[in-house]
Amino acid sequence: MPKTLTNADIIAFLQNNSDASTLLNTDQDEQCIALPAQFGSGYIRRHLLQPGLILDIADVELNYNHVNRIQLHSPQMPLTASFYLSGQAVVTNEALPTPQTERAGNNYLYHLPQTAEIEEYHANQRICCLKLYFELDHFPQLNLQQLATQSSNLSTPIYTPRKLYCENPTTPRMHLVLEQLATCSLQGIARNIYLAGKALELLGLQLEAIITPQASLPACLHPTDVEQIHKARYILIQNYLNPPSLMELARQVGINDRKLKQGFRDVFGTSVFNYLYQYRMDKARQLLTSGQWNVTETAHAVGYASRTAFVAAFTKQFKVSPNTYRP
Repeated sequence: MPKTLTNADIIAFLQNNSDASTLLNTDQDEQCIALPAQFGSGYIRRHLLQPGLILDIADVELNYNHVNRIQLHSPQMPLTASFYLSGQAVVTNEALPTPQTERAGNNYLYHLPQTAEIEEYHANQRICCLKLYFELDHFPQLNLQQLATQSSNLSTPIYTPRKLYCENPTTPRMHLVLEQLATCSLQGIARNIYLAGKALELLGLQLEAIITPQASLPACLHPTDVEQIHKARYILIQNYLNPPSLMELARQVGINDRKLKQGFRDVFGTSVFNYLYQYRMDKARQLLTSGQWNVTETAHAVGYASRTAFVAAFTKQFKVSPNTYRP
């Protein structure tokens, strides 16, 4: 059974083994650290985007179970937006009535100042997670008490002023922005401005999902089924240029195709391949808006061999031609 590793263990190791190989990159606005081989593989990257706004990207696989104990969140704890692309964690916070399993396919928005918390990560899983930290002094427009009142999708009602915890499925538009955050190739001030804009876009999409009523899932869907359906969505996005058939997708995640077909609609509000279609169209719009791709190049980039078929699909989706989005 894997042993348990704490944050104190990792900090002690780094202090006693100042190996420059663990420090992949550091400058005023960005730090990237490789996970020491003794503990696993992968990296953790931090971007200081602007005053009061930080982006963390972690992509790691742990050899040991990891427990992070937070004795007390700061009174100035930032509003935190968390997006899991793979893996999961169990979060136990004294403000929440039960432990929360934060998992791939979902996103979380929370603000729990002056509370104790334990985060648990199991070994031998790939954990890919993006977190955004918004310091409220720099974002006075974020009225958390009003948001808590408006929200119809709080995972649990929290009435203490300025405490908030929300969970929602990650939409195709959110996944597109997450991909842009993770793969940005710009440098210097241009990089920071681009990432900051995408971070605010992602928060806007998250807030929109929170205040929009969500239909509850059917009782017949077991939590394990929901997790498999989220895995199917992840496989679909990762292979959007050459997606598996419905039966092959069901086989890969370990459920039958009928349950996948109906369950996907219950969880995401649309069919498997309409979800893929929407993702392709949003990605195409992003490529066109960048000004670096013409319509034919964009069509091929999102999996269309025919320019004519792409133009027809794009126009049907957005009610305007692709050229409308070109600078």
